[in-house]
Amino acid sequence: MPQRNLTATVTLLTDLHIGTGQSLLDGFDWHLHTDDGYVYFADQVAISATVFDRLSADGGRPQSTIKLITGATIDDLLAKGWLRAGDIAAPAAMFPYRLRGKPATHEIREQIKNVWGQPYLPGSSFKGALRTILAVAAAKELQPDVRVDRLKPKRAWAAQPVEQYLFGKEPTHDLLRVLQVGDSAPLSATTLRLRRAHIYPTAAVTARGRSRGLDIDLEAVAKATTFELPIHIPVELLAPGSGQFDVRRRQELGDWERRVSWIEKLAAHGREFARQQLIEEVTYFQTRTDVPAVHLFYNRLIEQFQQLRKHQFMLRLGWGGGWHTKTLGAYLRQDPANFAAIVEKYKLNPTGKAPPGASFPLSRHLLRQPDGEPGEPLGWALVALHSADHTRQE
Repeated sequence: MPQRNLTATVTLLTDLHIGTGQSLLDGFDWHLHTDDGYVYFADQVAISATVFDRLSADGGRPQSTIKLITGATIDDLLAKGWLRAGDIAAPAAMFPYRLRGKPATHEIREQIKNVWGQPYLPGSSFKGALRTILAVAAAKELQPDVRVDRLKPKRAWAAQPVEQYLFGKEPTHDLLRVLQVGDSAPLSATTLRLRRAHIYPTAAVTARGRSRGLDIDLEAVAKATTFELPIHIPVELLAPGSGQFDVRRRQELGDWERRVSWIEKLAAHGREFARQQLIEEVTYFQTRTDVPAVHLFYNRLIEQFQQLRKHQFMLRLGWGGGWHTKTLGAYLRQDPANFAAIVEKYKLNPTGKAPPGASFPLSRHLLRQPDGEPGEPLGWALVALHSADHTRQE
């Protein structure tokens, strides 16, 4: 039976971006201060309140003042003297944090933070990665009974029949409901970095012509940062006779003890999933001579992987890992013809049809180095599982 209470210590091996889905806009959400080379991130409410108070103190009428400042950029406010240069560089509520760097675009993808602007690792993101690990392990163990040729027509729900077979047909009786993962504690904004991600390779022939590639500016939590997340597993719900998983559900899933053991062997399954991903990434970059930093990174990562203890594993988190790190990709590719049909059916390949056995996906997300060359990938992390009192799980 799995441990009831665990702590997952997650140490970033590369920078991590978990986005809010929002982009921060130049002139409204941030301002590049050329004097010191920092990007200052704005609190628009605080700026509006300060400017409003200043104009009102100079005799401005409230309605007229609101009209004047509505839609004004930070540069507009500076030009008119309503916002002062000292307001930006001085630590204040109007510009609560800054990141060094010069964005390549006018948008910066926002990192998820709490209401006080502190980054954290959401339990939902971490559990999503664990669910993928367990789904891949389960699919391999139960093959050939796992039918990947009977997927739902809509892309967002395509894998639902497979997950229902593995973990249960209803969300209220899903086996992984017992894997309860909390958010990490928030960290200081000093762990944030301004990064430029690059869609590699820089040029690829697409159905619409030739693309020169794409750079994306984003906030990221710096590598070497450590998060701790609580994991609670109510083991009593897994025991025979529990109300959560009644006899009918157990019969529906079948081989109940085997399924429970998937959770118990989480670290081992995590190592195997990471091993497959390392093989895939090294194979992808093997013949590419223009990414020496990537080769160096994966050489070091393989050495570190070989030294993992029984309670440790590696995984990819957040944006930048790619489709193949968050799906049954490796399992699906065991049948090249069926996988090619899936890629075509769900329009996963922007270049058009891919023949059976072709490499997929065709691109990777890499960070730009200071000299502009492609650098490390995003989102690699080392996970260590401990009992709640941090006794190491050997």
